[in-house]
Amino acid sequence: MRLFPAASLVVALTMATAVQAQSGPSFDCAKASNVVERAVCKDADLAKADRELAGLYTALLGRLSGPAKENLEKNQVSWIVSRNRSCGASEPDMATYCLKKRYEERIADLKASGTGTYPFVEAQTIEKRGKVGKVNYSIDILYPRFAGKTADFAAVNKVYADNAAKAARETTPTADAGVDRPQEWSAMGSYALYRPGPDAITVALDFWSYTGGAHGYGAITCKLVDLRTGKAVPPEAVFAPGDQWLKALVALTAADLKKQFVENPGFDDALKPASLTKLLREGSHYCWQAGKLQLYFNAYEVGPYAAGAYSVDIPYAQLRSHLRAGSPVAP
Repeated sequence: MRLFPAASLVVALTMATAVQAQSGPSFDCAKASNVVERAVCKDADLAKADRELAGLYTALLGRLSGPAKENLEKNQVSWIVSRNRSCGASEPDMATYCLKKRYEERIADLKASGTGTYPFVEAQTIEKRGKVGKVNYSIDILYPRFAGKTADFAAVNKVYADNAAKAARETTPTADAGVDRPQEWSAMGSYALYRPGPDAITVALDFWSYTGGAHGYGAITCKLVDLRTGKAVPPEAVFAPGDQWLKALVALTAADLKKQFVENPGFDDALKPASLTKLLREGSHYCWQAGKLQLYFNAYEVGPYAAGAYSVDIPYAQLRSHLRAGSPVAP
């Protein structure tokens, strides 16, 4: 007996079982039933993303059975509900941005879930809206929970849950906030999964908030989780003992950022070995993916706010000699 008998119906209404070679999305736009589906039908990029997502979902569903298949169906229904809730209430321009981001993240999740052991990662939600004094606020935070039985994930799950709860608290105004004019506060959090090896998952958390001031602030932070142990894996456990790997990363990162600074100027001091060494000792910058390590630097870390984030992609071929034997990252 399936846990979610309605799931197949919801999924069937939202995405076709067989993805047709067409310019539109995977579903019939003549039967679009809500503002989100109509937005997907009007945007060629979103329609293409919807077809890709539907194809990945259908293919993965066909390979799974038992609890894994039920988990995937449950997660897909949850994703659709979250997509419609978060993006459906936005202004048109923001709705398109919201949808493209949600599709990009879900496609990454499906690709990650289809390689190696099924990871059993479930989306958890903190959703709050209200008004305190002159501040209207909205909080929509998604964070992951590892529900697999291959290891004890209690510690890593607690970190994600605690951090999401803390972010929600900090974005909820209090009666003594001292705001003397109407304001709109908001917090949005989501995540994407990447598969750097059959026994590991990278969780890339994407969080943005605005609580007054000149502008909001967003950040992407990554964590590598070993599915065999249920533990977070720091960079030094992926690389061979010693610091040669760190020196190599500093040199590769400095060279790449220097090229990026020509078109998008950053902080010259950030290129100094001491500065980069300090940054690269922080595991949150390491977004391990299939075939490459992406080092992600948020605003203010190596450049001004106006420059935005910077990322450096390093193929594993350039790191092979530095990787530790038996690490969860597959070169």
